[in-house]
Amino acid sequence: MKMPNFRLYDTQATFGMLASFAGLACIAVLALAVLKNLDTTNWVIPYNTQIGLSQYRKPFILAMTPVAVILGASGGILGFRSLGQSRNTKQGRSWLGMTLGAVTIAVAPVLFATWMQLSEPMIIERPDSGKSVAVAS
Repeated sequence: MKMPNFRLYDTQATFGMLASFAGLACIAVLALAVLKNLDTTNWVIPYNTQIGLSQYRKPFILAMTPVAVILGASGGILGFRSLGQSRNTKQGRSWLGMTLGAVTIAVAPVLFATWMQLSEPMIIERPDSGKSVAVAS
């Protein structure tokens, strides 16, 4: 398979748009992971650190945030580099890549800060023992 030529502005615009869409998909998944079980009465996000898939929620959010920022930055840079070039016949893709990349870069740290401020691990005490054990919700 032939590799794409990134010296062409059309190719930069197309791949910038694709990278920004991938970053936006990461933002959607990150928003679902962060805002799952949001309790608006107490403004906390309870999660279980011991049992089930919720134990992988914090590492997933810690890994997905920089992935979204990197994809958004690469999409924004590729869109900006190809924007306004006379040989670029796909100016709309350049604008879309640059704009969605900027949105991705702006939203990812907000979701990460929301998780860091509001997340609370659940610890529930069993009635039959004196030990504290996390219980799946």
